[in-house]
Amino acid sequence: MGQFVEEGLQDALEVYTETPSEFYVGLCGDSVIAKDSSFDDLTEVVGSGYGKIALTTAVVTTLGTDNKQATFNEVTFSASGSWTEAVSWFIVKDGVTSGTFILIAHNALDDGAVTLVNSESVSVIPIISASS
Repeated sequence: MGQFVEEGLQDALEVYTETPSEFYVGLCGDSVIAKDSSFDDLTEVVGSGYGKIALTTAVVTTLGTDNKQATFNEVTFSASGSWTEAVSWFIVKDGVTSGTFILIAHNALDDGAVTLVNSESVSVIPIISASS
């Protein structure tokens, strides 16, 4: 089996994240998300004004030996009513079929679980990391 070298991993992350219109970040109530999970396994937040947010181009950087990280711009979710509890953020990519999503990455919210109500907000900086 072939293994990524640093240059190849850098290029793969840059190419993969260069079409940000296909990537979205959202919030979910799941604290544990298994590596074999799909988007359909998530409990996405529900509430007035909630929706996944399209991501902009990521900046790919090197983190030590053989580790790369794609960092997207910070996004802010703002409630216009009551929302269900959010524990984690996730990144999805538009699937081939309209309305389907491919789960790419996830992480716990930095400030822990939140339940937003009207005019409250939470911000996240979505990051995808990979190593060769």
